[in-house]
Amino acid sequence: MKSLYNRIISWFLGFAEKQHGYLAAGLLAVMAVLSLGSMVGNSATFDEVAHLSAGYAYDHFGDYRLNPEHPPLLKNLAALPLQFMHLSFPTQDPAWTTAANGQWSVGSSFLYHMGNNADEMLFWGRLPILLLALGFGVFLYGYSRRRWGTAVGLVILFFYTLSPNFIAHSTLVTTDVGASIFAFLAIAAFARYAEKPDALGFWLMTMALTGAQLVKFSLVMLYPVLGIMALVLVWTGNRPKSFWPRFKMFVGGLALASAISLVGVWLYYAVQVWHMPLEVQDRLIDGTLGGPVLRDIAHFLLSINHLTFMEPVAQYLLGLTLVFGRVAGGNVTYLNGEVMTNGSHLYFPELLVLKTQIAFLIMALIAGGFWVWRAYVRGAFVQRAGIHVRNHVMEWTLAFFGLFYFVVSVAGPLNLGIRHIMPVYLPMFVIVALGVVSFLRWTRKHQPFLVTAGFGLLLAWYGASTVLVYPSYLSYFNEFIGGAANADKYYTDSSVDWGQDLKRLKSYVVQHPQINHIAIDYFGGGEPAYYFCQPRYDGAGHLIKTAAGYDCSHSMYEAWHSQNGEYTGQYIAVSETYLENDRYYSVRDKTPSYAYLRARQPIAKIGGSIYIYKLY
Repeated sequence: MKSLYNRIISWFLGFAEKQHGYLAAGLLAVMAVLSLGSMVGNSATFDEVAHLSAGYAYDHFGDYRLNPEHPPLLKNLAALPLQFMHLSFPTQDPAWTTAANGQWSVGSSFLYHMGNNADEMLFWGRLPILLLALGFGVFLYGYSRRRWGTAVGLVILFFYTLSPNFIAHSTLVTTDVGASIFAFLAIAAFARYAEKPDALGFWLMTMALTGAQLVKFSLVMLYPVLGIMALVLVWTGNRPKSFWPRFKMFVGGLALASAISLVGVWLYYAVQVWHMPLEVQDRLIDGTLGGPVLRDIAHFLLSINHLTFMEPVAQYLLGLTLVFGRVAGGNVTYLNGEVMTNGSHLYFPELLVLKTQIAFLIMALIAGGFWVWRAYVRGAFVQRAGIHVRNHVMEWTLAFFGLFYFVVSVAGPLNLGIRHIMPVYLPMFVIVALGVVSFLRWTRKHQPFLVTAGFGLLLAWYGASTVLVYPSYLSYFNEFIGGAANADKYYTDSSVDWGQDLKRLKSYVVQHPQINHIAIDYFGGGEPAYYFCQPRYDGAGHLIKTAAGYDCSHSMYEAWHSQNGEYTGQYIAVSETYLENDRYYSVRDKTPSYAYLRARQPIAKIGGSIYIYKLY
């Protein structure tokens, strides 16, 4: 039996080795199909309105007055196809001309009030992000296969392409998947330099660090992580043989690459603010930085902003200040049926467990247990650790970065969704894949059939749990809580409801003609009037390009909010975020609440994010 099993496994491994390209292409094709199908059905999520309009302004006007709290690279990329669409932009809107960072108003006008086709804009804006994710998948597999072998490469790619979180965020004009990708690239470039410290490795590391800083401000954490790993390599290394040459090579090389990367950031920002009037940048700094500490920073930025070649520096530091000020300020958080204002250290650990497939969690436990057992059996861990780090720089740096990023996120009070810890997933995929494949190879000498069959079932469960929730990937939760249907008991905001299901709500209402009138309280980046009402024109036949440019008098749609009191009509649809966060705001503002809805069972949950109630 064991001999037969080994022959079968040998045949399968040989087949995988010969046909690995087709297997990898198949996985990427599955990701593409699931992502595209989901993407087309999604309405605009909350942040996409700001990111897409800001990216268009950067590309089209060379003006960075919108959304300075996020770096520009992915927004530039997303908005590139829009430059060929002959769009109208609200350049006369006071939110553009006089406001300090009027990103939400400008974004809403750009998509929904100027006569542009919002769905086409979203499709073409999202497509570059999806292509980036798919292209990275090609790189990820090729890199993993060369470094760790075909089996590990395929398992890593399997985890990546069938991750509901990566599918969800690969279809949005946001920075979260890009942050995961560029963090991995920076770590891979650092490992390349550590293993072969030549000129090519140095410049690859420099470019990767530059790209990471242009994608997401939180990736500034790469600098301390890589710095610590460089010191570890100095301590554990054996080439050059002398300490100071090693220090110069690893620490000095990283320091120089980091410095040059910041010069690259400066050059890139210079292009973004090239046509931005100085007075607009002053207004942006002065209008977005409030409070005693931030006012001191504002005064400093205003002072350097008028110095030659310092406008890009001021813009970059403004964004960095805004994002870390946002993190320090926290947010209203809904967790396990309670609303809090200072966040919770349990938020991200619990969220990671609940939004990751159970099959992966089981494999992670097995892989982790195997690593610990093997280290124990081999003994002399401390003595061997230095050699292991030196010989496995990529693995140790990935693990350290993932842990560091996760701990910093948990320590902060900003609890807004799984997207904020997306960069920890790729390190987990790599470490778990390495552990699983190593464990399977070890078990070929012990209980091979049962173990391999068990892992086959786990992989099948992993894939099925993603395919079966199509197209609702943003609201994915695993079986521990019964899926997205029970998410309202645990979470709100971008982990469940970011506004992605407005178009699906419209389709549901159209398919149920008994609903001839419905009140809607919608959270997200969409515009209900755009989908439910008719455009309005002035006496000269020109489109009214404001929020008043819709005629809803003959529509089934009625705008509603909890502050209006208890709804007396028959049907009402409420976004899950408003439904649950209302527990806090209604008490704080002493206004009517949605308690009467929370006491009822909805007749439908659209994509897990919008709840429809029939009141009589």
